[in-house]
Amino acid sequence: MKTQRTLPPTSSEPNNPIARAIKGAIASKQHRERPYTEYRSFIQDHYDGIAGKLTSVSGLLTGHAILAGQVLKPNKFDLRGCKRILDAGCGNGRHCRHILRRADSDAFVSAFDLSQRMLKRSRRRIKSERIHYVAADLTRLPYPDDFFDAIICGWVLEHLPDPRPGLKAFARVLRQGGKLLLMTTEDTLVGSMCSSLWHCRTYSQQELREACEECGLVWHRQMYFTNLHRVFKLGGIIVELHRP
Repeated sequence: MKTQRTLPPTSSEPNNPIARAIKGAIASKQHRERPYTEYRSFIQDHYDGIAGKLTSVSGLLTGHAILAGQVLKPNKFDLRGCKRILDAGCGNGRHCRHILRRADSDAFVSAFDLSQRMLKRSRRRIKSERIHYVAADLTRLPYPDDFFDAIICGWVLEHLPDPRPGLKAFARVLRQGGKLLLMTTEDTLVGSMCSSLWHCRTYSQQELREACEECGLVWHRQMYFTNLHRVFKLGGIIVELHRP
């Protein structure tokens, strides 16, 4: 695989040079400083190790372990009627738990992750025969074209220096009329702190929206975990995308 390029900053980033300097100093630079294949192996080892174990703790501290269920509701990202569902980059199974609770009982649910140990952690946590686990790279999904009715991808796309290969892979396996719930780290001060911990990049809303539309995914609506997150612009970028 060729080294992926890092996208240039967009005009939606803050004009305050001090804010930009602080964020630049805090955010991880691993995705820029390493060739993609080397960075990919680095991230795999990162999550195979102590960082992967800490996801359960961090999910509780940030509230994301519980808040993830707030966007998987009938009045938000509704899974009812979706017969093929994908949890992309499932990690320790944080979203799998909510998917099983919200999806139809006869829905086919698949989950993949690059880290074998994260897959094992999810199996231990969920203990359900309904989930079909696969070890896979986001840019090389082992699924047929036009297969899934719905995809949930939480905090994974930011591990690609360029989001387009991942977004194109989602567009390929998502059927026409299907939908994608995408959650990513935003280019805020809090996002830069998350970037430092998880060695990922951050996205501006404008940059992400343009990349999604370029890959055939229409920005349908933005969501927030709670009204508090909406007011203070917390929780990263959470958006429902459609493949028309």
